[in-house]
Amino acid sequence: MKKNHYIIVASDTTHTVSRIVSELDDLRGYSTVTVNSIKLLKEFLHTITPKLIILSFKNNNIEIKYLFNSFSKVVAPVLCLTNRYETVDFSLENTPVMIQTLENSLGSKHLLCNVKSILSLSSVHHKSSLNTNRNGEPSFLTENKNLARYVLELDQKKALLKSMMERIKELSLSVDYPTRGRLNSIINNIKVNTRTNHWDDFKVYFENINPGFIKELTHKFPCLTVKDIKYCCYLKMNMSNEDIRYILGISKESVRTHKYRLKKKMILEKKQDLKSFIRSF
Repeated sequence: MKKNHYIIVASDTTHTVSRIVSELDDLRGYSTVTVNSIKLLKEFLHTITPKLIILSFKNNNIEIKYLFNSFSKVVAPVLCLTNRYETVDFSLENTPVMIQTLENSLGSKHLLCNVKSILSLSSVHHKSSLNTNRNGEPSFLTENKNLARYVLELDQKKALLKSMMERIKELSLSVDYPTRGRLNSIINNIKVNTRTNHWDDFKVYFENINPGFIKELTHKFPCLTVKDIKYCCYLKMNMSNEDIRYILGISKESVRTHKYRLKKKMILEKKQDLKSFIRSF
């Protein structure tokens, strides 16, 4: 790992900065830079390119919009640690933005785990398809496999959280009102943490590995729906039908129907393989 790999931690609360830096102590190969204002962060972004920006302010909406209005594109992914029940409403083209509550991030190793996942994905750079890994496989294929694995793991975590919420709801019916209130608070906390639009973040990473794929696909086939585009992206990543079925939450029959409709929209011959067509697109 190169020594000039930076993570910027920006917060207007000294205690929060200290706790975040402490959580990242076990992260090797990265230097942490701390700032106490968006203004100072902007100055740093003109001189260094961090691998990750972690933000946590008393009013994240105001501070982040101020940052994003100053840059047409923030190259590094952004992890925003929100206050409890805070709703953050912002978006930036070509910049993956993740949201996690501050309460669940600190003191539980969740932050370190998520940071490692983000850094693992953001380390993917656009390379020529002639570049190969140690096994002689084109690098973009390896990167697509890594992204596919991440998408599956993320979907499994979401399914687990949903199952936990349902179980907590059942338990809350058989307890006293004070305990029920605390259980409902846990449910609300889980909902806040699963509200992020992961598809928008996924598209940024996907396009880093497969530049121009989605744009060219939608240009050539403007009739494609968002679900169609997702399906094509998963095929491009060489995902199996079973994996795609699991992620999209559809039946095996629905997968076959979807493939048939896609081939019809793309005006492909009956014998033409959809996956081969997408992977060579």
